Amino acid sequence: MKTKKLVVIFLFLSFLPCSLDAMVSGPCSLCHTMHNSQNGAAVAKAITNTGWNDLGELAGPTTATPYEYLLVSSCVGCHSSTTANTIITLGSLTIPIVYNMIEPIKPLAGGNFYWVANPAYGDAYGHNVYGIVGKDSQLTEAPGRLWGCNSTCHTTLAADFPDPMYNKRGCEGCHASTAHHDDSKPWYRFVKAPHGDSYYVEGVEDSDWEYTTDLNDHNYYKGTTVLYWGVGYFPQYKTITAFCTGCHGNFHGSGPLPGQGMGDSSPWIRHPTDIALPQTGEYSAYDPVTNYSTEAPVAWVNPQNPTRAEAVVMCLSCHRAHGSPYKDLLRWDYNQMIANGGGPDTGCFTCHTTKN
Repeated sequence: MKTKKLVVIFLFLSFLPCSLDAMVSGPCSLCHTMHNSQNGAAVAKAITNTGWNDLGELAGPTTATPYEYLLVSSCVGCHSSTTANTIITLGSLTIPIVYNMIEPIKPLAGGNFYWVANPAYGDAYGHNVYGIVGKDSQLTEAPGRLWGCNSTCHTTLAADFPDPMYNKRGCEGCHASTAHHDDSKPWYRFVKAPHGDSYYVEGVEDSDWEYTTDLNDHNYYKGTTVLYWGVGYFPQYKTITAFCTGCHGNFHGSGPLPGQGMGDSSPWIRHPTDIALPQTGEYSAYDPVTNYSTEAPVAWVNPQNPTRAEAVVMCLSCHRAHGSPYKDLLRWDYNQMIANGGGPDTGCFTCHTTKN
């Protein structure tokens, strides 16, 4: 079992995590440039068409415009690769790759932007993010948007200008506050909203971002079984689903108006999220404690002590956060889910075990 980074911080010192291992190590020059110049030439790499190559170099066109924090590239550039590798190892430094310019060999837990950026696939295969791909050709705002916030992250992450409210754009729409040199932050995967220190996701990270997985080798996501409605509950529950509802609120909770939300019990009008995975009926055959599926993962009320009674259905049970080779960022091909088809118990049938 690999060491995982614990990102839930408790108020009592006796419970402080002891296996924090995500701090960046290695030569400063891999990530920073003091004056964006070397031998009279710019050092910083452009936002687009930049990535790590087979030689361990951050390859791409240079830009005379320096980046904040003296970085040699943008978030996208540092987490991109011109190869098919999704982990780049440079001495003691390991870099997770979320965008490969050729099809990735083994996408990480969040998926990959390769498919949404590839014209052969397109907008339906991932989040459109600045520096990777332009605005969605069909959608003018986030599907299921409810909130009146004028922040651009509620309309597109592909805007080529900073958000007017929080000075964020692209990757920062979801990863608003990174801390590559500080393991004391409680933010899971740096998933945090730009407003307020309480708006972050909790969980337990897999140390290689699910490059390898087994029963005990995977992310442990935070969920809740308390029915709630509205993004205002995010600071209280800090679940991955609550974070998603910031832009996709109409797909969750029991809304005050007809057609809003998922409902609060069966018959559901939209697939439920942040509710307990039932222990009876068709769901009883899936026990993620003893037979965890990274194809159809669950969240937990207490990620540090997962129990079957506290397994939770979440947005990421069906979707990848960045993108996938399947439409709607799904973890599997929905069109191949054939009821009574006699196929393998994968995809939808991981939970809905009697439907196959």
